[in-house]
Amino acid sequence: MKPVIRLDEPAELSTYRAEHPMIEWEPMRKDAVGRTVYEVIRQRLLDGQGCLCGFCEVGLHDRDPLKCRVEHFHPKSDRTTAHNWALDWQNMIAVCMGGSQRHQQPPHALEPLRENLSCDAHKDQMIQSGKLDEQCNGWIINPLELPAFPCLFFLEKSTGRLLPDEQVCAGLDIPSNRHSCTQHLVRHTIDMLNLNCNRLCEARLRICRDIEHNKKKYRQQNIPPERAFRELAERYFRNPWPSFFTTIRLCLGTAAEQYLAETNFQG
Repeated sequence: MKPVIRLDEPAELSTYRAEHPMIEWEPMRKDAVGRTVYEVIRQRLLDGQGCLCGFCEVGLHDRDPLKCRVEHFHPKSDRTTAHNWALDWQNMIAVCMGGSQRHQQPPHALEPLRENLSCDAHKDQMIQSGKLDEQCNGWIINPLELPAFPCLFFLEKSTGRLLPDEQVCAGLDIPSNRHSCTQHLVRHTIDMLNLNCNRLCEARLRICRDIEHNKKKYRQQNIPPERAFRELAERYFRNPWPSFFTTIRLCLGTAAEQYLAETNFQG
C-alpha cells in the first residue's frame, strides 16, 4: 500500500451531486448521465493513484474497466446523517477486482479464488463475518492518510510477505488509529485486506527476483553498489508508478528513499 494522491474533484461529479444530492451509488451507475460520471470518477482516481490499486498496488495501467472499480472507504450505505457518502469524492479509491474474476491472469487472479481474494473483495468478507467494523476508518489504514515517509512496511524477501516495520511503526502515530499502536494498525490492515495471499506474495517475489537479477548484472560489470542502486531506482521509478511500488521501494532500500525524496514523492 502506498500513499494516495487525491486530485481535484471532477466537475462532472460536482454537477451531478448538486442535481441528485442523495442518489445512491447503484442507481447513479444505472442512470445514463450517472454512468458517464462514474467513468470520469474512475479515470480521475486512477490518474491520482498512478494507475495502481489503492490497496495492493497491482497495476491498472491499461485502465481496463473489467479490472478496476471504485471503492468507498467509509460505507456508502451509511444513512446515519444527511451526508451522502456514496458521492463524497474524498471517500473514493480506485481498486482492482481483488482477485475475484476467474478469467483473469496473475497477478489479477489465482486459484483457489477464495483464498486469494484481497483488497475490497476480502474487506467486504471481513465485514460480513464481523471481523471488521463496517465503519473501518482507524481499524485499517486509509491510503489517503498513509505518510509518504517513512515507509511503514517491511518486506520478507524470501516469501514476498509484507509485515509492519516495527522500528518505524514505534516512532510514528496515525491520527485516526483505533488500535493500541501503529504496528497493530499496519498488521490489521494487511490481514483485513489479505495483502499476503499467495497471489500477491508470488507477484512480489517475481519483482524481487527481477531486481536481484539486475543487481547481479551490475556486479558482473564491476559497477559500485551505490551507483548501481541509484541507477536501478531511477529506472524503476522513471515513469510513476510501477506495479507493486512498495515492493520495489523496499528492495532498493536507501537508494529508493533518497531518489523519492529528491523527486518530492508524495504519493
